[in-house]
Amino acid sequence: MPTNYNLDDLKTPIEVIFKQIVANKITMGDKGRMLFLYKNTNLTGTHRLKTYKNAIISLTDAVLEKYIKQLFNGGCKKVYCLEYNDEISDVVEVIDGLKTQFDWMCSVDSDAQTDIVAYAKANEKFCMTYNNQADSMFVVSHQNPNAVLINDDGTKSNLTAYQLIPILAGVACGCPYNRSVSYKLFTELESVGMPDEDNYILGQLCLYHEEEGIRLANACNTLQTLDSTHTEDMKSITIAEGMQRIKQDLIKAFRQGYKGKYKNHYDNQALFYSACNFGYIKELEKTGIEILDPNYDNKIYTDVETQRNAWLASGKSEAEDWDDETVKKNTYKQYIYATMDVKMLDAMEGMKITVEMF
Repeated sequence: MPTNYNLDDLKTPIEVIFKQIVANKITMGDKGRMLFLYKNTNLTGTHRLKTYKNAIISLTDAVLEKYIKQLFNGGCKKVYCLEYNDEISDVVEVIDGLKTQFDWMCSVDSDAQTDIVAYAKANEKFCMTYNNQADSMFVVSHQNPNAVLINDDGTKSNLTAYQLIPILAGVACGCPYNRSVSYKLFTELESVGMPDEDNYILGQLCLYHEEEGIRLANACNTLQTLDSTHTEDMKSITIAEGMQRIKQDLIKAFRQGYKGKYKNHYDNQALFYSACNFGYIKELEKTGIEILDPNYDNKIYTDVETQRNAWLASGKSEAEDWDDETVKKNTYKQYIYATMDVKMLDAMEGMKITVEMF
């Protein structure tokens, strides 16, 4: 034990420690990842899974190779090809294992369409089908019964409605967030068969003949039934994809960066709101992304009424008289009650011009 001390040893220390509470950054996810389900009865075993990152491939199965290349030609960034021997139900666990890795799914097998639609709706994945009236913003369907494809060597092939799916699915999956598939020109198609004149169905994509070639007339999903949570805007593929992007990003950000890491008082809730308002939302407004309208005051904030009602339901009657600031500061148990007020952007589709003649 030392016996000699200096003056500093006798003084009570005065320390200034700087700490910074920083909100975890919320990043925007990407799109363009396709799960292609392909029935192959020659498989040994129930399935085979391969991942393709570009269209530079050479497969022994020329038909499968063509479908994968069509998906990439449409704009896909990655294709997960799941070959299965018998039924989709045999590979559901495999699909579940890929669930966080793909955005769209499709198949050319007519018998697989019902299962794909059911999976897409249940798991909020987008899918491309033929002649399916699923009444869901996650299910996209086309209504052209056939088409003629111009092959790379200049020859032509007749396509069935189901063989058209990879061409359309690739374009839908690969379309950037700041664009729409509406009016897309399909130079690889020489012609398309049209539905009967009196048999066009709302909520179905339709290719048609235009002066420049084959174009897509619309960019809709199969949603038709509207209610308090499903509005007219949600019939658009562009809007539906933007909504799903925001939902997935915020759930992931909260789970990884905030859940269980901060005590639930208003200052810490404000950290999350700050990360959303000044980071993530600004990203969604950027030129080239444009999921949200940069001219609108997009923001996230405490849902005062929902939080007030939670306290009232728990028996705290005085919450009825709290002002908004008091409600915000009285966080409820482990919950954040928030409202996100945003304006989603769709693509320009129609036009009306009035010409005033002098």
